[in-house]
Amino acid sequence: MTNYLDSYKSIFLDIKLRDFLTIFSLIRNEKRLSSYNILNQNLTQFWLDKNHFTNHFYLPLLCVRTGFDLFLRVNQFPEQSEIIMSAINIPSMITLVQYHNLKVIPCDINLDTLKIDINHVKRLITSKTVAIVYAQIYGRCVDVSELLDLAYEKNLYFIEDCAESFAGFCSCSSKDKTTNLDLYCPTRIQNNSEPTCYMGHPRSHITLYSFGVLKFCTSLGGGLAKISDYNLYKKMSELYEKDPIQNTEQYYTNVKKYFYLFWLLNIPYVIKPLMYIIRLLNLNHMEFVVNRLRAFSKPPQPSELFLSLRRQPCRPLLAFLYHRFQTYDYEHLHKQKENAFYVINNLKQISTLQFIGMNCQLKNFWLFPILVSKPDLFVKILSKYHIDAYRGTTQLNVITKQLLDADNLPISIDDHHKCPNAEYLIDHVIYLPVHCYVPKYVLKQLIDIVNRTAQEIEQYHLRSKL
Repeated sequence: MTNYLDSYKSIFLDIKLRDFLTIFSLIRNEKRLSSYNILNQNLTQFWLDKNHFTNHFYLPLLCVRTGFDLFLRVNQFPEQSEIIMSAINIPSMITLVQYHNLKVIPCDINLDTLKIDINHVKRLITSKTVAIVYAQIYGRCVDVSELLDLAYEKNLYFIEDCAESFAGFCSCSSKDKTTNLDLYCPTRIQNNSEPTCYMGHPRSHITLYSFGVLKFCTSLGGGLAKISDYNLYKKMSELYEKDPIQNTEQYYTNVKKYFYLFWLLNIPYVIKPLMYIIRLLNLNHMEFVVNRLRAFSKPPQPSELFLSLRRQPCRPLLAFLYHRFQTYDYEHLHKQKENAFYVINNLKQISTLQFIGMNCQLKNFWLFPILVSKPDLFVKILSKYHIDAYRGTTQLNVITKQLLDADNLPISIDDHHKCPNAEYLIDHVIYLPVHCYVPKYVLKQLIDIVNRTAQEIEQYHLRSKL
């Protein structure tokens, strides 16, 4: 049997060649673009038209972290105020809280539902608590109504980090030909239908979306904040208007970098011969690729972080965001989900292999993570069969590890603040090349090899106990 597994990576860019041609054209013809205000209005009006609830305000951003930093800047919380955060997030979100002289209070998650326990959150709330931040991860989405009720009761801000959750707009509000139904869609709830997309809870004070390089519907940068409180929106937008606009040349540099990586991640005819050379020379190619996809390959200094975040998106980026929303092919998302469930349904449920968030209300698949008992060994064995499993695909990390490595600890990590489930996830997760571009015959090969590997490791584990 011919081995095609080398032709597919565990990450890909959700963009086509014609989209690169569009953004290169927008950058080249920047002077012909509409004014900054008109581009902003086009984008916000598009999202207003696609949403069920009209009492929201939209703010286009450079990235999710820009929106979170804006929220912290306008509120000027007293030093040592506490922000409760679900235990899995990217390091720079925690770093932002610490740079504002605030305390991060981690809250563990359930690996099957990805929920955080409401009673545990109640125990974590103190007189210093000012906000709860919940990150919807891996495209799996949780109903946060209970958490919101608690936040409103305690007069706390509630922020949803939906950086990994975008899966299109609800079709009953967007009036298009898709069959997407939002988790909180009144029609879906009335008909008791399965949800297929997630736009954040309508009562969340802020919902943050990302369209960075590895996200669905990527614009190779950019994000959006949906804000439910007008006064908060006004403060954030007025402050943001004072920030400088991103240098178009910097965005152009990033786009060119991603264009080269597109060929290394998305095009099988390029990947397969390249992988032959990489394996021959025993190179760590994924570390090279992932570092170039990230804004920072190591934790940044405060000045470096703020310099990169406190920028408004340039006009070509705003125009490209609008173009992507108008022309995006949502069939990619359906194919991604179909392929993911095909693999899940054919992988054997044994003790050495576990799925994440399979009891969430909404199961979409941004990346394909699995938990295995011996991740380094698992990756090594799969690599021998030319399967590109990888452990460091995403920046997601468990908050407690970062806090213990930092000088600015919120509190001692006692039993109330330990996050064993989240730590287990980060210590045991690997990412498989399962996505919308991988054909079924390749997935069949992958399933067979992963099943055999899991069984071999389980048998070894059982023998070692005897």
